[in-house]
Amino acid sequence: MKSLFIILFSLWLIMLSTKALFNLYHLNQRIDKVSNILKGENTRKKAVKKNVDQKNIAFEKIIAKNNIIVGFLHRFQSESLWKIYSVIIGFSVFFTLNQFMYLIDIDQSSLLIVLVLITVVVILLPDKIVKMQAKRRVINISRDLPLVIDMMAIMVKSGMTVENGFKYLSSKVKPINRDVATILERACLMMDVNGIEAAVDLIHREVPSKEMRMFCVTLKRSIGYGNSIYESLLDLSAEIREMQKLTIEERIAAIAAKMTMPMMGFILLPVLVIVIAPIIMHLLSLPFFQK
Repeated sequence: MKSLFIILFSLWLIMLSTKALFNLYHLNQRIDKVSNILKGENTRKKAVKKNVDQKNIAFEKIIAKNNIIVGFLHRFQSESLWKIYSVIIGFSVFFTLNQFMYLIDIDQSSLLIVLVLITVVVILLPDKIVKMQAKRRVINISRDLPLVIDMMAIMVKSGMTVENGFKYLSSKVKPINRDVATILERACLMMDVNGIEAAVDLIHREVPSKEMRMFCVTLKRSIGYGNSIYESLLDLSAEIREMQKLTIEERIAAIAAKMTMPMMGFILLPVLVIVIAPIIMHLLSLPFFQK
């Protein structure tokens, strides 16, 4: 009877904490939407200034808009109450499973160790996941950027301005890369307020990608010095593709060195055993060893 009461209490804690965490997440989403509607461009402008020296944080906010899990984990890092609810949920789930499966013997020290481990996981794991996702998205942006640059060059060649090209690409590039579309949308908002140079500076600050920085430098140079932006964009896309090709070739060349230890462990050692084992067995069969 006592164990049943403990299990029911654990399930009640799980349901209550999960509901509270869900409600807090949706409440924060509604607060953000209302804040953006009321403050408008001033809110975005202040946010940009606040994160000038925090490129990774700014980029994490960008990718959070395109991924619900990343958005939740990004907000989770700054909300202490969410972490408390998550620790309660994790500990209650473990305790309930332990009642059915008998994973460990329950005593005060073991429960304390489990609680500490769950707390450490809740604190460290979301940050690791967000950083891994941000790194993967940066790689995807760098991979898809040459195609976006070629599209920009074609639009400039057809007579569109860079400003109109940004606005057109922000709505048409989503099937290629949603993160690039979000970056261009933020740049268009900045461009409507402060001009194209401020928009390019915004992209340069917020996106931790070498290829994107090269794109921004090319745009600023063409805008500032009046160079042919069409030729510059085509040269840049070709250069980025060549850099990506060289990176792939380096990885392929490094495979041989990385395969050395696995080959020694899985091929060389069995061959040595096959060759040496008959000799050892023959030596052991000699009269000297049989004595």
